[in-house]
Amino acid sequence: MPGLTLKRHRYAVAAFGICLSLIVCLIAFRTSARVDPPSDAAYAENISKNYDFKFGPNPFAPSNATSTSGTFIPGEKFISSTRCGTCHTDAHAQWRQSAHSNAFREPFYQKNVKDLQSQKGIEFTRHCESCHNPAALFSGALTKEAKLKRPFDDEGVSCISCHSIQAATGRGIGGYVMGEPALLVKEDGTRLLFDVTDQQILDDIPSHRRAMMRPLLKAAEFCAACHKSQVPKDLNDYKFIRAFSVGDEYQMSSFSKESPHPYYVRDKETCNSCHMKREPAPLFDVSAKEGKLATHRWAAANTAIPYFYGWPEQLDAVTKFLENDALGIDIFAIRRKAQGISEEQFVAPLNRGSFTIKPADRIMAEVVVTNKNIGHSFPPELRDFYEAYVEFTVTNDAGETLYHSGFIKPNGFLDESAHNYKTYLVKADGSYNDKHHIWRTRGIAQNNQIQSGRSDLVRYQFRVPEQASGTLHLQARLQYRRFTRVFSDYALGKSLDYPTVTMTSAQYAMRIGANGPVPAAEIPKSAMPDWRRWNNYGIALIDQKQYPIAIDAFIRAAALDEKYRPVAQINQAIGLIELDQYDQASRLLEAVVKANPDNMRALFQQARVFIRRGQLDEAEANIRRVLAAYPRDRMSLQQLGELCKIKHDFSGARECYEKILAIDPEDLGAHYNLMLVFRKLGLKDEAKRESKIFADLKDDPGALPLANMFLRKHPEMSNESVFWHIHDLPLIGQ
Repeated sequence: MPGLTLKRHRYAVAAFGICLSLIVCLIAFRTSARVDPPSDAAYAENISKNYDFKFGPNPFAPSNATSTSGTFIPGEKFISSTRCGTCHTDAHAQWRQSAHSNAFREPFYQKNVKDLQSQKGIEFTRHCESCHNPAALFSGALTKEAKLKRPFDDEGVSCISCHSIQAATGRGIGGYVMGEPALLVKEDGTRLLFDVTDQQILDDIPSHRRAMMRPLLKAAEFCAACHKSQVPKDLNDYKFIRAFSVGDEYQMSSFSKESPHPYYVRDKETCNSCHMKREPAPLFDVSAKEGKLATHRWAAANTAIPYFYGWPEQLDAVTKFLENDALGIDIFAIRRKAQGISEEQFVAPLNRGSFTIKPADRIMAEVVVTNKNIGHSFPPELRDFYEAYVEFTVTNDAGETLYHSGFIKPNGFLDESAHNYKTYLVKADGSYNDKHHIWRTRGIAQNNQIQSGRSDLVRYQFRVPEQASGTLHLQARLQYRRFTRVFSDYALGKSLDYPTVTMTSAQYAMRIGANGPVPAAEIPKSAMPDWRRWNNYGIALIDQKQYPIAIDAFIRAAALDEKYRPVAQINQAIGLIELDQYDQASRLLEAVVKANPDNMRALFQQARVFIRRGQLDEAEANIRRVLAAYPRDRMSLQQLGELCKIKHDFSGARECYEKILAIDPEDLGAHYNLMLVFRKLGLKDEAKRESKIFADLKDDPGALPLANMFLRKHPEMSNESVFWHIHDLPLIGQ
């Protein structure tokens, strides 16, 4: 059957040809159907057609963020972090549970930002999303009736968004410059993102490193781009209001090594060295070295996110971070006053003294809270909607609580009389802005915090019960909760008990009758030395403007530790200068400088004395020596600027104030002084510019009466707004 065989062969060839044609057509179809990503310019032009440029030509205002091109970046360039997770297995797993990863989607933020959107409009949320959802901002999604797909919403601050930032401006609220995302950057600057395979990355690690890493990412200025916040006039239709400034606080702390002024000298630390410590990488992340990786959990203070999502690893990491000796608390002293006797007995340190307690004695316990190991204020950032407070209890031998301050009530709210570290925001009508509607804030009634290396003094007063016997057990605990009950109820729509973390605690057993020093054998070797306790006490008193008592405390500290004595003597001088006792301050400072001519802290304080005595040349010489050692010290730059103004060296003054603005572009004093300097130099346009900036940055004179009115309406809050106050405790059950 040769004819049939030939026919079948022809059919087979024809079928093969048809299949080949179909394959060719399919390939051609797929090739023609594939739409290459539009160019950034074409994308930006298309987005701009329907975009609301409400705040001017900068499409990303009222945030301070911008892009290297100054315009939009296609949303698809912010590739999913799951792509990074194929190689960076541990970093991705840690990031997924972090506050960065969940910055946009978590319910507490969502509730707040949706309120802003409904009350003012989606375009106002650009202020927030520059730090909570950069891809939404740069893609142009934050405008009315935007029809962009938003797969990036689930990722908040994603891997590619963080690692694409090219520069920081120091302004906060997205004070950064976003570059074009890329997975590879060639030596000639060519940026590659799409169609880059994992193998290509592995074959060209230097190009991947150029795309992902730069020195900026390890600098505090990088983190400060978002961990610095203000409410601009565009958002509140009012004026600039500073919210928080963690980056600037760090820069002036001992940890930055850029200032000689802190009370304690600490080793250099950065945001990364504190919040990105190396930990085991059990998933074999390619970036791990010796089995460890810089953690991408960024454990800090947000217990609410991991608790909400049920992530025990992240909650445990945050809890341990809060408990890890960041703060210290010390029941340092008591002031005892017997009934019918006007004289008051002061016992300090409490566990070193001998004294007698009798029923009906009035006791004032003085508790010192110290910000030991944090490179910025405690609590940092938005103190208005979470709680840090001191819990103080007095119990008897039977375990009965006699006195209690700072506790969570049965309804979940914090005791109103608690000594707390938080901010009270006030709306224009004088009502309490307790739901973090920052766009409605007009005044701040209280803004309590403890700066890095500083201390606070809390006073609790109570009476020893008439029938008391045995021992009174005093306990002080520093508690932290995220969020306030008002805010969590508002955000979640229901009442739930979120975690409270005890950051540090102290106890003292006070006998009714005779009390003596605690035996040395019973004091742990890790206990704080007495000189430091006295010093912390003095620091707290300085900040509460109790200068004479502070000076006495520093004298005690100096007597107890020879090594620390020069620092304690400088501290004494600071108090004496505040009391205008320049001669005594001068003698102390001269002795310190004679012993160590390179003690920059002493030289600066000595310059303050010189200025008050009219010795301006000597003061200037001291300040210039300090700046030679600490060129970014703002206080010295400010002081030198003042000296230059006095000498009519306005160009020199201008240089000083512009150096301050290079560190903090929103420094109020620098803008004010530049306004004056430019006038003297005849630079009218520059003076007008600085005058306008100063007018926006300065406090509204009407804000203080508004805050006072608020405090009069809320006496339960007004106590905390006063530097020096007493918590007068009632006996429970009476």
